[in-house]
Amino acid sequence: MDIVKLMLEENIWLISSFILFIVVISKYLAAKTSTVDVLWLIIFGSLFANLHIIPQHHEVLEYIGEWGIVFIMFALGFDEDLEHFKEGLKRSIGIAIIGAIFPFLAGFLSAKLFGYSDSVALLWGLTMTATAVSLTMVSLKNKNLHKTTAATGIMTAAVVDDVLSLIGVAIIIPLAVTATQSGGDLEIDFENLALILIKVVVFFTIVIIIGLFAFPERVPKKLPKNATLLQKLDYYLTKLFVPISIKRFLAINSGQFTPLIMVFLAMSMGALADLFGFHPAIGAYIAGLFLKKDYFLFEESPTPDKVFYESKLVMDHIAFTIFGPIFFVNLGAKIIFDFDILNEIIVQVFILYFMVLTFQILSAALAARFTGGYRWHEAIMIGVGMLGRAELAFIVINIAYSEYHIFNDAQFQTLIFATFLLNISVPLLINWWKPYYEGKKELKIFGIKLSRS
Repeated sequence: MDIVKLMLEENIWLISSFILFIVVISKYLAAKTSTVDVLWLIIFGSLFANLHIIPQHHEVLEYIGEWGIVFIMFALGFDEDLEHFKEGLKRSIGIAIIGAIFPFLAGFLSAKLFGYSDSVALLWGLTMTATAVSLTMVSLKNKNLHKTTAATGIMTAAVVDDVLSLIGVAIIIPLAVTATQSGGDLEIDFENLALILIKVVVFFTIVIIIGLFAFPERVPKKLPKNATLLQKLDYYLTKLFVPISIKRFLAINSGQFTPLIMVFLAMSMGALADLFGFHPAIGAYIAGLFLKKDYFLFEESPTPDKVFYESKLVMDHIAFTIFGPIFFVNLGAKIIFDFDILNEIIVQVFILYFMVLTFQILSAALAARFTGGYRWHEAIMIGVGMLGRAELAFIVINIAYSEYHIFNDAQFQTLIFATFLLNISVPLLINWWKPYYEGKKELKIFGIKLSRS
């Protein structure tokens, strides 16, 4: 038996076959039950891991899963309209801020309710802060809702949320570690915080410059006399980037290598984001966002539309059929059932789950309605879409449990299972709200119509 278990854990080809089998049956069941495949991927990932058919963690497959998230976010950005995104960003600042504060409070207050220390409570709050936008966007795509106004609101709020979470990690983890290890005064490392803020500003400055001058194909106009500083900047930067503009790369060999160039763009922008402390998926999404159909309509190709649609088809298959699902199987594989501990913490799990669910949906939905100006049916979808917990949750849990031993086994398992329930709830709630969002069903509360008119 031990030999079989060792073989299953070490043989990457066998493990890969089982994971792809999970992907196949998940896609099939999702189609048959009109649900989203993410739900089945997570469930089967957990089931197979608990049966020791696939490992809880495999470094190579974890990286493949991360590739999947990068490709998913690139493909979603490619589907989005840049002007639509910019408009959504203006409306989503309040959603991101309010939608991050209240889940933090839910985690913090629930930990204090159970009698845990301030350091544990701070990290519970931090764990519940960042939104799993990849999970939400894939769930929305499966329901053909990924191009809606609500989807844009979720994505733009998640970009801001990612920045806030990054700052939160920089501040809260050192506070919790200090409180646990020394029992001394809590100290904020202002130097480290300032460095994080500088990285945020520099990253988005670089991204804006790339988006303005490297992606568009423009011929520099003649510099006017008495040009302003902005006109000079526009002229010289455009002139600098035209020889290496993205359209020139997409047109190599009449578009034969266009999908390869798109993968390169996704990875390169992902690497840039990672360099500044963001998840690579954020950079990949921005790369896809900057691409336009016009860039594929180059004269060298006899059928320019064909290049665009074939390239899009290739990227969608890479993202949503091959690499992307592996990430969600790996996510499910982290859920290992220890029934002795589970019996002790089951009440805590559901209290934490319901507190975060309530605080997150209500805060994000109300913020979307009253700070973003979204209609009620859109605001509720945004609230639901902000519910999933991101990879940051598992990073914080791992740091607190494995590296600094701030969490005990019960606290660790409580967070793992609550996060699992929250992530499972996202596709289920999106599926439930879809007919109300589309106006096929009606819902009124206290005389207020929440469904679409």
